Amino acid sequence: MTLLSIVVFDDFSDIDLVLPWDILSRVKRHDWKVQVVGMGSTHRSTLGMLVKTDERLTSVAHSDVVIILGGEGSRVRLNDPEFLDDLKLDPQRQLIGAQCSGALILERLGLLQGRTATTTPFAVREMQAAGVVLQQRPLVVHGNVATAGGCLASLYMTAWILFRCIGVADAKQIFAEVAPVGDDAFWAVIERAVTAQIRATNVPNP
Repeated sequence: MTLLSIVVFDDFSDIDLVLPWDILSRVKRHDWKVQVVGMGSTHRSTLGMLVKTDERLTSVAHSDVVIILGGEGSRVRLNDPEFLDDLKLDPQRQLIGAQCSGALILERLGLLQGRTATTTPFAVREMQAAGVVLQQRPLVVHGNVATAGGCLASLYMTAWILFRCIGVADAKQIFAEVAPVGDDAFWAVIERAVTAQIRATNVPNP
């Protein structure tokens, strides 16, 4: 079973959830499960969308893939000891991705120490103040840890997860379902960027 958990909290960014949740859920395998987790039974997004969680936050400890969303609520979580304690992550055995300001949470947990990253332009000062060296890229990968900068960069992070979990060929088929019609460059740009990041960390594609 491959278990993928998307971490939500109050005031999360709507698009950060919807894009990866939709695309990852298109994988049709009996041993593939995408779930939404949080500290509560429901959480409300920045735009007011009420989302029901499938499991509580502590379940991330048993997940194979963990995605941390961005949004104004991510900054609140930085000062929430219970949230940080429940978010038990292990980059040795998990793929861990942070979208936009979700990178602030990875930094607080010590998962970006000695690593470069990317983030939303609205979190650059905070990341730099924490001592993180930022790259101007949609996706930055170090082994099993990835950060994505900009809401639509969640497409790159989602592709990275699919590359690592089901392979490039199957990932391409999934993206073909959502790609803009007639835009042949859409997939090529994503594939090139993600492949370059994976190769830079010497992690082979399945």
